[in-house]
Order: sequence, then C-alpha cells, then structure tokens
Amino acid sequence: MTTVLIILSIILSFYFRNYALSTTEDNLTEELTRIENVVLSNHTLDLNDSYLAAEENLIIYSDGQFIAGDSQVAEEIYSEITTSNLQSSTFIVHDINDREFMVKVSDLSEYFESDTAIIKYSDLDALNQSFLTVLIILIITAAVLFLITTFFAFFLISRITKPLIALKNSSFSTAGGKYNQLKVTSRDEIGELTLAFNKMNNNIKSTITELTHEKNLRETVFSSLSNGIMYFNTDAEPVYSNDRGRSYYELFQQYGEEFEYFKRLIKDVSESDDNHLERLDIEDLHLQLAMSPVKSLEEQNGVTVLIRDITDEYNTEKMRTDFISSVSHELKTPMVMLSGYSEALLDDIVTEPEEVKEMVSIIKDESDRMNKLVSELLIIARMDSDDVLYDIKPQNFNALLGELYQRFDYKLKDNGIELNVTGGKEAVEFPFDYDKLNQVFTNLIDNAIRYTKAGDVITINIAEDEKGCVEIKVSDTGTGIKRENIKHIFERFYKVDEARTRGKHGTGLGLYIVSNIITKHGGTITADSIFGEGTTFTIKLPKE
Repeated sequence: MTTVLIILSIILSFYFRNYALSTTEDNLTEELTRIENVVLSNHTLDLNDSYLAAEENLIIYSDGQFIAGDSQVAEEIYSEITTSNLQSSTFIVHDINDREFMVKVSDLSEYFESDTAIIKYSDLDALNQSFLTVLIILIITAAVLFLITTFFAFFLISRITKPLIALKNSSFSTAGGKYNQLKVTSRDEIGELTLAFNKMNNNIKSTITELTHEKNLRETVFSSLSNGIMYFNTDAEPVYSNDRGRSYYELFQQYGEEFEYFKRLIKDVSESDDNHLERLDIEDLHLQLAMSPVKSLEEQNGVTVLIRDITDEYNTEKMRTDFISSVSHELKTPMVMLSGYSEALLDDIVTEPEEVKEMVSIIKDESDRMNKLVSELLIIARMDSDDVLYDIKPQNFNALLGELYQRFDYKLKDNGIELNVTGGKEAVEFPFDYDKLNQVFTNLIDNAIRYTKAGDVITINIAEDEKGCVEIKVSDTGTGIKRENIKHIFERFYKVDEARTRGKHGTGLGLYIVSNIITKHGGTITADSIFGEGTTFTIKLPKE
C-alpha cells in the first residue's frame, strides 16, 4: 500500500503539473492566434491600436528590436531565442529574478519586409504555487492514507496472526504431550483450520492414550511372565526386553563364549525364515531359547527371543530317571539276596543250624531294609501330594529328647559313643508335630552313629536366636562330609561314600524326608561339615 501511494502521488503530481502547463500553453496559443489575426487583418504593428495596447504579456519584435512589451522580460526572451537552438515555438524562460514564464512565439517575417515576430508569455508563478499546494495536499493525503492503511494492516495482521500464533504454540504443546483445545473465534479459513486442529488434537490424544494403555498392558503382561522376552535388531543389539529377559541378557554377558554364541544365533535366525529352538546351559542353569525372525514387507527387522528356564523340568526329569534307577537298584540288591538265600535254604545247601540261622537273619534284615525303603517311598509320595497331616501344637521338646535318649541308650553304649544335650535344662516349649520331629531326630542321631566311631561325641544343643526361633544343633565328631557332597545330601537317594559308614547302609531318603518335615514346620535346616572332623546339622523352628 505504501508503494502504491508513493507511485500514485508522483503520477498525480506530474499529471497536475503537465495538465496545468498544457492548459497554459493552449491558452497562449489561442491568444497568440487571435493577435495574429488582428495584426494580419490590419497589416500594421501600430501600438497605438487600441486593441494591441490593451494586450498584456505581449512582445513584438521587428528587425531585431522589440517595439512593445516589458523590456526586461523581452530581453530575457530574446536572449533565449538567439542563444538556444529551439526546436519548438513554445518554451520556458527565467528572468534575472528567477521568475518562470511560458513563452509562445509566432514568426510573421514572411508577411512583413523585416524580421517580425509576436510573442505571448504567461507568468507561471501562480501555476507553480497551485502545483505546490496540490503537491502538499497529495503528500498529506498520502500520509493520512499511509497511517490509515498501516493501522488497518496491523489490525488485520494481528487478527490473522493471533490465531496462527496460538496454533503454533498449541502445536508445540501437542509435541510436548499437552493437548490444548483452542477457541474458535471466526468462521473463515483460520477458524476452519482451528476446528481441524482441535479435532486432530483429540484424535492424537485418543490415539496416544490407547497406545499408552496397550503399552502398559503389554508391559504388565510381559513383566508378569516368568519367561524372558527380548527383541533384537539384525545386528544382535537389544531393542526391547522385560525384566526377566534383561536379567538373562546380563547373565549371558558374564560368560563370553556363551554370549558370542548367543549373538551368532540371533544373526543366523535373522537371516533365515524359520523359527529356531535352542538350549543353552550356563553352570546349573538350563535355558530354552525360542527364536523367531520378524519381517515386514519382505524385509528382515530383527528377532524375538523367548527365554524359558527349564532347570526345574531338567532336574525333575533327571530326578525321575535317577529315582527309577535308584529304586530299582535299592530293591534289586535285597531281592537278589532274598532269592539267593531262600534258594539255598530250599535246596538244603546249608544244613548247619548256625548257618541256617545266619541266613534267616540276613533274609530278615534285607526284608526289613526293603520294608523300610518301601515305607519311606510311601512317605515321600504322600509328602509330594500333600496328603500328610501335621498336628502342630505347643509341646515340651524336652520330653521328645528324653524319649530319644532312652531309645538310643543301648546302641550308643554298644558303639562306645557319648550323647550330650546342652542348653536345654529348662523346659523348651514351641509348636511342633511330636511324631514328625521324632522321626527327624531319630534319623539325624542314627546317621551320626553310623558316621562316628568309639570315643566320638554326639551333641544336641538347644538355644533361641535373636529372631525368636528355636535353634537346635545336632553335631558329631565323626568322619564328616566332603564339601562337594554337602549341597546334595538333602536330595532323594543321595548317599555319601558307603565305605565310611558303619553297620547297615541307608536308603538315601532319610535326609530328604527330614528337610521336607522341617519345611512344613516353617523352619530351615542346614548342614556344615569339615571332612575328617565332624558334621553339624542346624535346625531353626519358629517359636510362635
């Protein structure tokens, strides 16, 4: 608008000036034509002619001399004519006072004997003053219009840009996770844009909410899974994992060879189209890896890995195999002996009464051993199925110790072993199942007798720890247990070197039953041993 106003003002200024000059020239031409007609009709330059005498701004030249008009103006005009190569009969001159005149010349030399010309001029001061006035008016008008248009422009810009700025700020808020609703103040294109933006904001907010909900749900589901879930790109770099998967990955990183093998597997699976199942063993941990390639538009994106801990299943299967093998072995030995000695008696191979009595005694011992094994197997089966009922109630533990002492008194004296009870002078009462703990300590004392020799000591110490538990330690000064065997002694059918035991061999189920009974009481049992010096079993049972 400013540019238009400036150009328009300049054009109007030139137009008004040219229009005024053109009008003045036309007037001069008319006046000069009228005077020419008068002079030519009378064919005289007599200034006394009343008509010529009444003319203003008229100059008559004759033979290089002016015979009429203002001498000062006539000289300036004559000087301009004689010194300038004029191409037109109309021109503008300035006098010595810098006044401006428009001059119109008519050459009449052909009508007279000497060079003759008549000149009509007009003072342009009034015209210039009028032009200056018009120019001032144009400038003032342009300035006023400029101010008005500027104000209107700023008003219009503010009206247009204010909602646009609001849209911009709201866009940044949306990018930052804040979904603001804008007020619609118009029904034009900007108003429609605001409506579209609000709708877009609502859609984005709804979509983000749904995605967040799905993500939280997925995270909750994945986190609650006992299996590890991981996603890797084609370079075997982890992209996503749940907590369990992250712990497995950190475990793999601790073992360089297994970790490199794991990454090679991921890269191989990412380049194939088939799922892959792999088992990875790290120390005592057995893991199953289910790997599936992820593709989109025929392009490999990565590999999902499901990591499942099959250690329990592996151990259970191994335990089942070992159990069948152990039971078969434990039953086979007495069965063979029963069969062999029975056949010897039936075939009268042995006839001496003492030998017959010895064989019958062996048959009875083996029968008792097989009966004990079967009984313990039945107990374990009932324990595993939670069919064993416990009568846990507050009782005096000293009474149980007295019964145990009487039961093992003869056997201890016969083997030259001393049994001491410490820390239990006062009555010790806490909730327990009398028969079950009787079975526990019977097994522990019987084991202690078998792993000791004459002169050794078995000690039962009773105390209360700082956590309010009754702590019972059964210690002996016998042969002890090797360190590598300690962690296995509570497993089914596990037996240490039988060459170090005295008397009858065990079944390998006693300590497993003991551990199960203590666990059912809410307690713990641990073993500590120094090979060649003795063994200590520590039992902790809650007093409340």
